[in-house]
Amino acid sequence: MNNGLTRWETYNPVSFGLEDMFKRLDVLTDNAAVNYPPYNIVKVNDTTSQLEIALAGFSRDEIEVATERGVLTVSTKKAKEDGREYTHKGLARRTFARNWQLADDVVVENVTYVDGLLSIDIRKEVPEEHQRKLLPIS
Repeated sequence: MNNGLTRWETYNPVSFGLEDMFKRLDVLTDNAAVNYPPYNIVKVNDTTSQLEIALAGFSRDEIEVATERGVLTVSTKKAKEDGREYTHKGLARRTFARNWQLADDVVVENVTYVDGLLSIDIRKEVPEEHQRKLLPIS
């Protein structure tokens, strides 16, 4: 599918091996926008960002953070019923699973949960094979 944002055919004549990256971007644009739970992405410095997710009312054991095949997934388990009768229930504690696509050179680390805010540090690593090298000319 080509949606105008990730038309890799435009860049195909001047690139090598980027097809997979554009296909991964296409997957993101095909997903419907989801507004729950609310989250922030904070730039800490040039190599580190922090994903903050508001999870009021959830306990640590109801939250799962995982990475697999270049995807960060944050999900919750079904919250136990507390047996109370509500006249108004405005805090959404529904289960969810949200995915974020990760670049190949990104590392997820330092997951914390304090006062209803889940924070995940995401750091970009530049592997040695991607660092600048001067090549000898023969």
